[in-house]
Amino acid sequence: MKRVHALSQRERMFRRVGKVLVAVSGGADSMACLVILRELGRSSGFTVEACHFDHKLRANSGDDLDAVRTMCAGLGVECITGEGDVAAVAAQMRRGMEDAAREMRYQFLAFVAEKQGADCIATGHTANDQAETILMHIIRGSGVRGIRGMLPVSEVPGSEAQRLIRPLLECSRGETEAICAEHGITPLIDPSNEDERFTRNQVRKQLLPVLERFNPSATEALIGLGESAREAFAPIERRSFEVQPIERGPIGALFTLAAFDGVPAEALGLIIEREATFHHLSPETNRTRVKNLQEVLASGSGSVLFGDTEVEASCGFVRLGPPLETVAPFAPAVLDVPGVTRAGPGQALVRTDAIEATPSAPVAAIDSKVCSGTLRIRPAEAGDRITWHGLERKVSDLLINEKVPVWERAGMVAISDALGVVALFAAKRIFVRDGGEPDLWIRLSAVPR
Repeated sequence: MKRVHALSQRERMFRRVGKVLVAVSGGADSMACLVILRELGRSSGFTVEACHFDHKLRANSGDDLDAVRTMCAGLGVECITGEGDVAAVAAQMRRGMEDAAREMRYQFLAFVAEKQGADCIATGHTANDQAETILMHIIRGSGVRGIRGMLPVSEVPGSEAQRLIRPLLECSRGETEAICAEHGITPLIDPSNEDERFTRNQVRKQLLPVLERFNPSATEALIGLGESAREAFAPIERRSFEVQPIERGPIGALFTLAAFDGVPAEALGLIIEREATFHHLSPETNRTRVKNLQEVLASGSGSVLFGDTEVEASCGFVRLGPPLETVAPFAPAVLDVPGVTRAGPGQALVRTDAIEATPSAPVAAIDSKVCSGTLRIRPAEAGDRITWHGLERKVSDLLINEKVPVWERAGMVAISDALGVVALFAAKRIFVRDGGEPDLWIRLSAVPR
């Protein structure tokens, strides 16, 4: 009790907390967590409720659900239960059983916490679980972030608005069993904990015993490594928060390239995950992809795909967001001057008096005296040229010189005549052929519904 109280004080677990939802499987760890938090709540001013999720992975899993309800009733604690067919979901989503079970469990916990008005969700993870987690992360090639193991306070996976606390991280599995015995609780034994098809069980039953032959205190050593990694990670996390976007929009978050100078790989991963979450994306980060991104950032040009999240650098800027769809080309059309001309998904309004531009309907002001022949609206093409600021230039060179990023060039529309490009509409900029006073105004907009 003293150790849990000290950890909770140090991590401010119960600050402004009125109700804690405790995830209970019926095993010794979760039941001990429920007992301890029930007692702490009486002195700290919060109440506890229990929550059990039946994964339907065993034919008699319903018996466990009933047993958990009985144990909670014996402690005078309300228990909310739910169930889900993890095997079916894992097969349908082509996910591992462990990953699918974890995701469904946390989704249910977050749902119940919101419904019941709980301020945080508590799990019974112990020091033994921490050592196993750290070892698993080492095996998988995790960086400093993963070697920290589980944090005492974190977000609920998949539900960042909810807080997850782990009050027993400094207690051993043997201690949780002793707590249950002291309170007359006979915890459930999950046979899946013996199934060595699961990675965690292999680590616990095969790998840790081997390490303990070399160091009987291997568990404590791993936990100490996690604490050191947590200290080392703090400045990395602070550095990631120093890199903030200059703009967020439908195409993602935009940064200056200079903001990434000297940002370590671990901080890059945090920035990617933070902004991807803001845009409801689920990036797949690993060491190789982050290393590739560092090379892209160093060169100032290129892109790296992190699953459904793309990070690309161009013209001194960086975009982090969903991969952009290719804009379908459309057939060239002769402009009605004056008039309205349909062109692919949009339309061009041409008038001989000034037209007001809007963010969704840009306007190019053209001097018709420098135009030759019929005006057409068409997609921009490779090899296009335009006279701009006294020089005839390749459009591709102009865009680079004017630092127009590649994501603003997709789907560019050109107004052309017999000599070349008269006006070029990029996503945020318009380039118009040199001339005198304008006497034609062309506005591009979506076709009204």
